[in-house]
Amino acid sequence: MKPADRIVRIVHVDGTGLLASDTHGRVHLLDAHLRVVRSSPFVPQGRPLYGLAVADGWVIGKDRMGALFRWSLDTLELVDRLDPASVCDPSLLIPNERPSPVSSRGIGIWKGKIFVTSGYHRQMLVVDLHTFAVLEIRPNICGTSPMEWACTEHPTRHAVSDKKGNLRFGSFDGDAGFPDQVKLDDGNIHRVRYDARHDRFWATQDFGAGENADIANGVVVVGASGEKEDECLFARDDVEFVTFSPDHLRAYAGGFDGELHIFDNTERALRITRTVAGFSHQLSDLTVSADDGQVYVLCQDGEIVQLDSDGTFVRAMGFPRQAVWDIQPSPEDPGTLYCATDTGVSVVRVQDSGGGPMTRVVAEHTTGFGFTRRVAPVRSAGRSGWLGITRDHRAFRTDHDGGEDPGAALRWSVELPALPHTVAVGPDGGRALVATNAGAVELDTADGRRLDTFTVDGLPVWAAAYLPDGDRLLVTRNGVIVVLDRADASVRWRFDQGEYPKRLWIQGGRAYLTGDGGVKELVVGEGVVARWLKLLSNTVENAVVGDGLVIASSYGMQLAAYDYTTGAFLGLFEDLPDYPKALHLLHGADGAAYLLVGCRTGLLSLYRIERRPKKLRLVKVRDHWLSRRPAVLDLRIHDR
Repeated sequence: MKPADRIVRIVHVDGTGLLASDTHGRVHLLDAHLRVVRSSPFVPQGRPLYGLAVADGWVIGKDRMGALFRWSLDTLELVDRLDPASVCDPSLLIPNERPSPVSSRGIGIWKGKIFVTSGYHRQMLVVDLHTFAVLEIRPNICGTSPMEWACTEHPTRHAVSDKKGNLRFGSFDGDAGFPDQVKLDDGNIHRVRYDARHDRFWATQDFGAGENADIANGVVVVGASGEKEDECLFARDDVEFVTFSPDHLRAYAGGFDGELHIFDNTERALRITRTVAGFSHQLSDLTVSADDGQVYVLCQDGEIVQLDSDGTFVRAMGFPRQAVWDIQPSPEDPGTLYCATDTGVSVVRVQDSGGGPMTRVVAEHTTGFGFTRRVAPVRSAGRSGWLGITRDHRAFRTDHDGGEDPGAALRWSVELPALPHTVAVGPDGGRALVATNAGAVELDTADGRRLDTFTVDGLPVWAAAYLPDGDRLLVTRNGVIVVLDRADASVRWRFDQGEYPKRLWIQGGRAYLTGDGGVKELVVGEGVVARWLKLLSNTVENAVVGDGLVIASSYGMQLAAYDYTTGAFLGLFEDLPDYPKALHLLHGADGAAYLLVGCRTGLLSLYRIERRPKKLRLVKVRDHWLSRRPAVLDLRIHDR
């Protein structure tokens, strides 16, 4: 049997097996064939378990709101739960403070005590491992930032990281605290591990630091006394983990680029000897068995892949997954929606019913490629359909007949030079612009021929779109915006807004950009003229603008609404059933506004928008789930 819900953390326990936590607050034990042996009970209002640790026969977990759990390792029976709202020191709270969501992994366990930040990020709980009694509530070691990782593998020298790129050294013993600090990144340090072979610590980077910030990142090595020793910059996106083999002769690192890098750690110099690519998704976690050195890689879609110590494929769990990454309306019929999914593109119709609008899947087109990251409607030479970009570096075009049960035919597919991020179709329908790590690639929509490639300072381009006059708008990973002339590609405008992008679109003659720093409205030639960000706890992935509203989604499993004209904050929605990815505004037969949200598990959630003075409500109307299927892996090994 496979887990029913997406796995978000894994840890191998010597003599027991592989433990995995899921998005609904449960823990599972998997056998040697990655099948479920037993599972913990369902938790009321179960939330994703990002923190997971094991010690002395107990499994300790922390969910995204800061609730702390304890299960028996032998049975996975749930024994204790500390509520994030009530377990706190009221004297340390700021006015009207409530628990805040955060995907924090940090759980420190030392000499029978648990050290963890709860839902109140300025506070740290010290909990007895064996009784679960709260021994102390103290100010957070990391100040206002949640503790992201705690490494207690060194016998006396402990390391704690936070979400602001700081690494602190000290000890959980006594009152000395963590006085030594080094800044390693402009973002999260997700993992810190002690290298017993060379007496040093390895730490991951999300953004990079200094002149490499939002350009290149990887792993950083810090000596036991706290000084930076070396770094290896191999990534263009978040690095999620670094872990050692049992003998410390190898190190494994990877993340959102979707590649696993294997380091030779026999000598002190950092050296990657092998890279494994072709996973179904971004890589979010990795654990190594101390029993036999087997490597378990967790992909962001919930798939678990087992490898030998040298990176050779052993088996995969075959987790059935689905997600809705993008929703775009057909240009011929706004009630027909193209949804980019893990398996391809789903065609969804919006229709009225006695209970209001509903969505109905009329066709699911499987591509056989990697998951479809974005989709863009296209119509040229009398033929319509969609363009898609996929995780395995491909772009494709599909034509469809637009009938009640629309048939579709793959017109072409081409390989891209690097990982793509966004796709846009030009005003005349004849050109498409794909933002990739190797620059912006322009394609002929008729046959997929590459027409040109545009680079900006040699940086990855993470978002691209066409302006109404056909000029090209590009945004680099580190936030540089350029406009290239439609005829000769000369630079017409350049602006550095300083924050990495996620999505970009043109609407009403203005550009809208999501990413680090919120939702931004841009006027070409002028810059950022409006921004919406309040109370969103993480990167803003997507947004919609319409009906006098701006509604944004964040990686923090949140939706927030703002007044477009005044910028006033209208509401925050956090009790969501899943991670929102795709957003679309639509209207019912009565003219009422609705928000369609495409989510991580293939869920399409429809909400009615109720606007009140200075406030907005989202009222759930109905949910619909797309069918789920296992990914097809195509692992490739590159030796250095």
